[in-house]
Amino acid sequence: MIDDNSKKHYIAIIGGSISGSEAAFILAEKEYRVVVFEMNDLPYGKIEDGLPKWHINLRNKQEQNIDEKLNHPNIRFVPNVKIGRDISFDDLVSNWGFTVVILANGAWKDRDLPVADINKFVDKGLVYQNALLYWYNHKHELNYKGSNYIIQDGTVVIGGGLSSLDVMKLGMIELVQNALFKIKGLEIDLFTLEKKGILAVLNEYHTSLEELNLKGMTLVYRRNAMDMPLKTPKDTTEDSVIKAGVVSEKLLYKYANNFMFQFIPMSSPIDKIESNGKLEAVVFHKNKIVNKKLVALKEETFKLKTPMLISSIGSLPEKIIGLPYDYSILKMKNDNGYRVDGFSNVFAIGNAVTGRGNIRESKKHGTQMTNKIIDNHLTQDKFFENWLINYNNRIKSEVQVQIDDIEIEIQSKKIMPNKVIDMILNKTKTLQEKAGYKSYESWIKLKTPIRLEDMSKN
Repeated sequence: MIDDNSKKHYIAIIGGSISGSEAAFILAEKEYRVVVFEMNDLPYGKIEDGLPKWHINLRNKQEQNIDEKLNHPNIRFVPNVKIGRDISFDDLVSNWGFTVVILANGAWKDRDLPVADINKFVDKGLVYQNALLYWYNHKHELNYKGSNYIIQDGTVVIGGGLSSLDVMKLGMIELVQNALFKIKGLEIDLFTLEKKGILAVLNEYHTSLEELNLKGMTLVYRRNAMDMPLKTPKDTTEDSVIKAGVVSEKLLYKYANNFMFQFIPMSSPIDKIESNGKLEAVVFHKNKIVNKKLVALKEETFKLKTPMLISSIGSLPEKIIGLPYDYSILKMKNDNGYRVDGFSNVFAIGNAVTGRGNIRESKKHGTQMTNKIIDNHLTQDKFFENWLINYNNRIKSEVQVQIDDIEIEIQSKKIMPNKVIDMILNKTKTLQEKAGYKSYESWIKLKTPIRLEDMSKN
């Protein structure tokens, strides 16, 4: 049964992953009606495309959780629709009839590596993290049509954090797995190499990187290992920050030892060296920390030759035309941190506003902000009345006619007009039919790709 609140609101959510599914479920459980627009086949976001494929249990758990939330009678799932490509943001906000639009579209755009003209080498010696992880997770699929990469021995990776460690692991696993087969005739699956660590596997087979003719990879970070965001402090006190830093440092060197890669701290890229149109080396300057601030030692430089450069310096939400930004960051109202500047009914949650891909943080932010949207906006009669009046005025200004039935509903029933609801239903149905979508369960079953089995369990 749909209560009075749901008659007042039909809500659009852009993005169906961690924070988007959390918001949709909270709203649906409170009897609001929701449409989730997802730009991909599947709503899993970086759980599917950015979490390395050896995380089988974590991936399956999180994707099942998303499925349980989105497969709800008050939620309409619309796949393969990207706002800004298939529907303009202005059209969605102004003409579709949604009382609220919530951005939960995550952070998919890699931060540009801060080296002049470096992007001319993209896929020609330079690879960004998101593209690399997408390839790694899907390259085994029979119908994979994306970019293909071959990890080169001596690859340099720039970045810090858990995602960068994943990049180092997958790169070293690829190098060692291929070399073991080519030189030793050994077929070692990636799950064994990931779980045991490369050092342990090489020791088990009485071999080494040198015998496999490998130099390995190098990770370069602008700060010290203690400054890597590998362990989140319990609070902002200095003691808590220091303890988290100690754990981060231990984790970094444990990874470096087990997966046999080099680590260079306190260094930032400033230039490139190219030869015959190819990227040959990267120039770095050293850094130091003064009063907790990073200071560049521009006179202390060094270069690293590399056949392949991987940038793993973080991601940003992809810009959508019609939304306000401060440089690359979505501009929010200062009073709350979840309402988009310049709009009364557009909100942002999760990675779309925090810029961090942590699952727990995205889920927490999505839950907290959605409850604020409900408490501070959706349950307020004035909020809905203002939307109805604005929507009615917009229609009248566009067609220059009086919409009598909407006027009556504004003055008396104070519910969303049936004509608006029918329009939303018809438009979303058209998009679902275009994609070939019939039901959530059948769609997920149809579109979930082939999974690699964890061979190490056998």
